[in-house]
Amino acid sequence: MKKLPKIFIVEDNAFYAMLLKNKILKNKLGKVESFSSGESFMDNLFKMPDIVLLDHNLGSMQGVDILKKIKSINPNIQVILLSGQEKMRVAITSLKYGAYDYVEKNDAAFNRIVSLIKRISKFNQILEEQKQFKIAKIIFSVFVGVMLIAAIFIQLYF
Repeated sequence: MKKLPKIFIVEDNAFYAMLLKNKILKNKLGKVESFSSGESFMDNLFKMPDIVLLDHNLGSMQGVDILKKIKSINPNIQVILLSGQEKMRVAITSLKYGAYDYVEKNDAAFNRIVSLIKRISKFNQILEEQKQFKIAKIIFSVFVGVMLIAAIFIQLYF
């Protein structure tokens, strides 16, 4: 069974955060935690989410600054930056610092976010399967090596 990703929403607009959370849960895309400030999110980053939906303007902190901190702690956390304004400069800057994507908060935002979460989840699942395959190959190689050594040992001493 596929593991649901841990998704953090960092959004100071409580209503918008609730809408995002409901959309994610309705589509069974992951386990969700919401944070209303950059500071409260940073205090919980040790929980290592798989995906972060990050508002660009959080009052005392800017989303891009939080993005930089996230990527310095764990570059494998995928961040989708959200903004109420269509600013090309913000989009380019967020992508430059490692955001998976930039989404303008408009009528199409929720469907786009759902699509992006599905894409990230699929990518993470493929990476996990590749990791497990590599581990299985190593274990098999070690097993074959031990069996060969045992066979040689038996031939030499028995």
